[in-house]
Amino acid sequence: MLTNIVMSDVVLSGIVVVGIVQMAWFSVMLLRRGAPAAVIQQSIPPFLAIWVLMWPVYVDLRWLGVGLLALLALTVLASLLKSPFWQHLRIAWDAQMPVAKEDMHPRITLLPQLHLLIAIFIAGAWFQAIPEFGFGLALSLCVAFPAAYWADRLSRRYGFLILKFPAHPEQTLAGHLVLMIACTTLLCWSLHVYHGTDWQLLFIATLIASTAASVARALVPGQWNGPAAMLCVGFVMWAL
Repeated sequence: MLTNIVMSDVVLSGIVVVGIVQMAWFSVMLLRRGAPAAVIQQSIPPFLAIWVLMWPVYVDLRWLGVGLLALLALTVLASLLKSPFWQHLRIAWDAQMPVAKEDMHPRITLLPQLHLLIAIFIAGAWFQAIPEFGFGLALSLCVAFPAAYWADRLSRRYGFLILKFPAHPEQTLAGHLVLMIACTTLLCWSLHVYHGTDWQLLFIATLIASTAASVARALVPGQWNGPAAMLCVGFVMWAL
């Protein structure tokens, strides 16, 4: 029986690694066909949501580290190797548009998607400690934050209620509303999955936690608002 349990985690981890490698390949192919790097980056978390949905299936939660190591290995290789594939992966996963018009070259950080790795690691740590919290946090990171990005993008196109926060002048009211609605729904669903609790009893607590995610997204500079939100929401859920 123990052998079967271990093998199930091994097989699941193998599927995850193959999926993450395919995600890297898709990213490069999309970049080579003209897709903006920002759009590719916002497509990564929803792809990882497929993996997050597998988290409750793991028997030994330490196997979650295999997926994290696969992501880390790809980012390190993209930073170190100079072949066209790895350089394109680095651009696809971390290139940022220049702020000044005279600066025509995109800015690339040392380790692509480091902020996302840290955010997933934080959600995974919460999952190890309190599965119902960590599961909802990881889903919020992979679904709610990209949804807020697309809501912001659509709202900016029509100049609709741009909030102009100092750290994130491009964020809009619609984006934050989408974030809070999605986070509240996903956190409620996670608690319902693990405990069968009535959604109405969870609404206030999860709404407060979602508000903390919105505040972190608005105030923490750059893409580090993702890890900050994972910390804030986790502690708010724990406190409530």
